[in-house]
Amino acid sequence: MKKKAIIAIMICAALGAAALIYFYAGAKGADKGSANNSEVTTAKVEKGDLRLEVLATGTVVPEFEVVVKSKAGGEITSFPHNEGDVISKGETIVKLDPATEQARTNQAEATLMAARARLSKTSIAHKDAKTKLDRAKGLYAGGIISRQDLEDAGILLEKAASDVKVAEAELAQAKEALREQRERLDDTEVKAPYVGTILKKYVDVGQVISSSLSSFSDGTAIFSMANLDNIYVDAMVDEVDVSRIAVGQDVGVSVDSLPERPFAAVVERVAPKGEVQRTVTVFKVFVRITDKGKELLKPGMTADVRILTEIRKGVVLVPSAAIKLKDKAVGVYVMNSGKPVWTEVKPGATDGRVTEITGDLKPGLEVVTSPMKTGTDKNNSKRRFGFF
Repeated sequence: MKKKAIIAIMICAALGAAALIYFYAGAKGADKGSANNSEVTTAKVEKGDLRLEVLATGTVVPEFEVVVKSKAGGEITSFPHNEGDVISKGETIVKLDPATEQARTNQAEATLMAARARLSKTSIAHKDAKTKLDRAKGLYAGGIISRQDLEDAGILLEKAASDVKVAEAELAQAKEALREQRERLDDTEVKAPYVGTILKKYVDVGQVISSSLSSFSDGTAIFSMANLDNIYVDAMVDEVDVSRIAVGQDVGVSVDSLPERPFAAVVERVAPKGEVQRTVTVFKVFVRITDKGKELLKPGMTADVRILTEIRKGVVLVPSAAIKLKDKAVGVYVMNSGKPVWTEVKPGATDGRVTEITGDLKPGLEVVTSPMKTGTDKNNSKRRFGFF
């Protein structure tokens, strides 16, 4: 029994020693890792070209989109096309049952005939009243009728003339009503106004639409279409950057569905007036896609644009992470004999990744890009694309 107790004590001692060794080794490993994590990272000063760009987001849109409408009413009997179909100018896209509009056209024609008859009747009455007035003037001169009879004949002529004017107005109104009704009858066959692609159908076969009886109404929307030969991006640019945008500047466009496929484009126009979105003033910049593969872009896609505003050639560049602040001065830490040495520089333009500098730095020198915790140093890598 005593022997077993001694063996148990020895085992416990061995396990304790092993635990201490493991703990010590782990601590050393942790210390080593911490030392590695605090190592200084550097990059070389380079000389090259700096591309300054303005970044923005926008939406892919066609050059223009048209909603085709009809003033006619009736049941849709034919609509063989689907969204995405290409249609030709003048092609009949939708047919409506013309029975209702034909009946209304016949009624409008009858109304016009009645208006013409009324005008003819009032014209005859006016001619008769004029003849009677001329006769009354002769009779009054001969003392046969009284002055009151003469005046009554004049009043009858004025009334007849007024009736003619009313009849003429009714005839003009009837003509206009018939013209509009014939347009509605023509609208029972909806034709494409130009070559394009159907973007959206608002109605389909079997649906009954009501006629637009008011000349002030735009009619019923049938479908929308656009010519997709010319594709644009309607981009929104911050007011801080819009002064750097000019017509003709090159643009790179990318969309989420094709992240590895950039599209060439050019600035077409810049809106002269800004608009406020979420307390920020932005300007619309219309970018025209010039890429041969522009048919891959669809209206409604969200697009990222990079507008090239300037290329600064042959300038001295350092990573933006190397630019730091120390005691309100701007500079970089240059590695000299393995130690970082503070050197003031004058930063210029930046694309966010690298920054142009002027000063005594020569290409090939090593500058510190990792954060420096000495003094009041601050890493200044988070800046807008453009100038420092």
